[in-house]
Amino acid sequence: MSVQVVSAAADAKVPEVELKDLSPSEAQPQLALSTAAVSAMAPAAGGGDPEAPAPAGERPPAPGPGSGPAAAALSPAAGKVPQASAMKRSDPHHQHQRHRDGGEALVSPDGTVTEAPRTVKKQIQFADQKQEFNKRPTKIGRRSLSRSISQSSTDSYSSAASYTDSSDDETSPRDKQQKNSKGSGDFCVKNIKQAEFGRREIEIAEQEMPALMALRKRAQGEKPLAGAKIVGCTHITAQTAVLMETLGALGAQCRWAACNIYSTLNEVAAALAESGFPVFAWKGESEDDFWWCIDRCVNVEGWQPNMILDDGGDLTHWIYKKYPNMFKKIKGIVEESVTGVHRLYQLSKAGKLCVPAMNVNDSVTKQKFDNLYCCRESILDGLKRTTDMMFGGKQVVVCGYGEVGKGCCAALKAMGSIVYVTEIDPICALQACMDGFRLVKLNEVIRQVDIVITCTGNKNVVTREHLDRMKNSCIVCNMGHSNTEIDVTYQSISQCDFLVLKFYGIFLAQLYFCLGKWLKQSMLSSPLRAALIELQHCQASLRTPELTWERVRSQVDHVIWPDGKRIVLLAEGRLLNLSCSTVPTFVLSITATTQALALIELYNAPEGRYKQDVYLLPKKMDEYVASLHLPTFDAHLTELTDEQAKYLGLNKNGPFKPNYYRY
Repeated sequence: MSVQVVSAAADAKVPEVELKDLSPSEAQPQLALSTAAVSAMAPAAGGGDPEAPAPAGERPPAPGPGSGPAAAALSPAAGKVPQASAMKRSDPHHQHQRHRDGGEALVSPDGTVTEAPRTVKKQIQFADQKQEFNKRPTKIGRRSLSRSISQSSTDSYSSAASYTDSSDDETSPRDKQQKNSKGSGDFCVKNIKQAEFGRREIEIAEQEMPALMALRKRAQGEKPLAGAKIVGCTHITAQTAVLMETLGALGAQCRWAACNIYSTLNEVAAALAESGFPVFAWKGESEDDFWWCIDRCVNVEGWQPNMILDDGGDLTHWIYKKYPNMFKKIKGIVEESVTGVHRLYQLSKAGKLCVPAMNVNDSVTKQKFDNLYCCRESILDGLKRTTDMMFGGKQVVVCGYGEVGKGCCAALKAMGSIVYVTEIDPICALQACMDGFRLVKLNEVIRQVDIVITCTGNKNVVTREHLDRMKNSCIVCNMGHSNTEIDVTYQSISQCDFLVLKFYGIFLAQLYFCLGKWLKQSMLSSPLRAALIELQHCQASLRTPELTWERVRSQVDHVIWPDGKRIVLLAEGRLLNLSCSTVPTFVLSITATTQALALIELYNAPEGRYKQDVYLLPKKMDEYVASLHLPTFDAHLTELTDEQAKYLGLNKNGPFKPNYYRY
């Protein structure tokens, strides 16, 4: 009997593979509580409607509690996933035989022997990757270089455990025609089909936000925000979604955009759009997309906002710049970030603040909890998810020892890191020393540290000079709100800069700058001198031709110097925790509740109560927000006796600390 051997892999060719080696100091105005925001608080003897606040420096101590219907709402009070498995086929008509050359053969009933195909291991082709990562814009204009180049961040799966980037659809959301199940298309998100996943995330967040849920349940009948039209610009996460839906339950109409191009969870934005909220945001927006989304929230026919909830000041800035007449109907601004509050105080000092504003960032429950405890946990989360590094023994420098810096330092020290601190404030500096950290200047340790973390809220904290001196594989990241702390790309490119670049080019501009040193100041116009100085600064950033950028994963880049040295830059210098990971929901519950109370207070305050100034939340409201979260821990507060209250000169229901008390 003859045997025919058929080789299935005889002519198989192993593909060739190209491998790439990837190696405010002034006195602050005190907020007066109206009946709309404090009626839910424990009643105090003799409580009444407080008088309008006096100007800064002439204000009396914190006003007593009041009562009213708006805040009466508050009281302390999965499917199976199939798994892949290895399966072995059993066929009675085939018998296995060992081929004579060592391979396995299959013998069929007719006597034909077929050699089983051998497995050929293929390697991954990386050749095109280098070209994609080394792309640079050929034109420089007003558009932010860091944001325009960062488009590739939307190409890979999100490092924040989001369904956001798992889609292969590269079409810009602005070019899509999407509608929710109700037929509405007044939104712009990545993919409305992800709404179901986002709804599940929102439901999980609700379990960790007890105060907002209590507010929603108790104030829903009274609708203290009925008629409010709130335009918001914050991080769009599951926690923000709970806040938005709470505001909606209290009677407000909301339109929302993102304050950060990387922090949006696309599935959550889709869930909000499906629920009827006009949301304009997606992860990985460009500079143009960012402002387009804000404009879509504000500039809509037949809808005029009367309240602003901002995080960073971009929304407020846009309305001042493009639609200043809108402030005639806006009752107030609520701002929660260091950056945004700084801008508000600048406007107030210049006499340009035309509506009352509430500084939520410096409320105790925001600053001491969101800034401190939130960053204490999320700094480690963001670094772990992006770099998988071990912290024990690593040398870390933290720039700034405010509440954010304190949280970061405490977490890193607990993990065994050697932590250095830089500071400009002698009080914060002394705190750092007393906490066991060595106070240094950045230049003193820049060559030896393994991680550099900025959390100052300032600009140009880590310059190109520092970056040039860093050791190989140093990790650089930012925990401040804005992307100005690390000199990645100079942001202040004016029209004059653009014209110089367009008509003269970078080389000629540099030549003009050099000549300008020798020529008299009068020989160069002031705009041209300013433009040339800015251009020189722009060339000193990381977005320069001699440096190579390689994308490692979402929001993780290698920046490679000509000599081969590289640093690891996270989120292109933007906010690390919300760009690369998530933040603890419970802490955000405290901040969101404070924001909701501030909105209720400003919206329901009688005309004339608040002037065109920036106000702080009173300690009474801070204490109430904290009390709403204590039941989660089964905590029991001690109550003062009448004798004790009289001895201390306090109301039994608070506030329990004077305004000058520092927690």
